[in-house]
Amino acid sequence: MRHNKLIAFTLWGFITLLLLTGCDPSHDLRLENRTNEQIEVIYAPHTNDIEELPNRKISRINVNGRATYRLVLKSSEMIKIGFVSARYIPKPSDVHLDYLELRLTNDTLMFSGKNAIFSAIQEVENLDWRLIIRKEFP
Repeated sequence: MRHNKLIAFTLWGFITLLLLTGCDPSHDLRLENRTNEQIEVIYAPHTNDIEELPNRKISRINVNGRATYRLVLKSSEMIKIGFVSARYIPKPSDVHLDYLELRLTNDTLMFSGKNAIFSAIQEVENLDWRLIIRKEFP
C-alpha cells in the first residue's frame, strides 16, 4: 500500500512538473523582409540562429574595423534574431544581436545595440514579434 502511494505521488509530481514547464510561452524574435527586393543584412555577433535559411551563404566582413557577418535576405523571407522564453513580452536582452545593418537599394538602416534593435520590433499577433522591413511609397 505504501509503495502504491509513493508511485502515485511520484507520478503526480512528474505530471505537475511537466505541465508547469510545458506551458511556458517561448517564441522567436524575427527580422522579416516585406519588400519586393532582396536586403543585405549585416550583423554581429555571429549566431547560429541565423543559419536557418537553406543554402544561404554567410560571409564574414569588416565594417568600420568591426568583425561582422553578411547574408542576403530575399523578399518574403524571415530570419531569427532573438528568442523569448517563459514570458509573453520580450525585452532588449532577448535580442541576440548587438549590431544590425540593413542595406536596401536606396536606403540603409543601422541599429547599434540591443535597445536600438529592440525598439524597431513590433508585435504582429500574440507571441509573434518581428522587425519588419517594408517600402510604402507610391
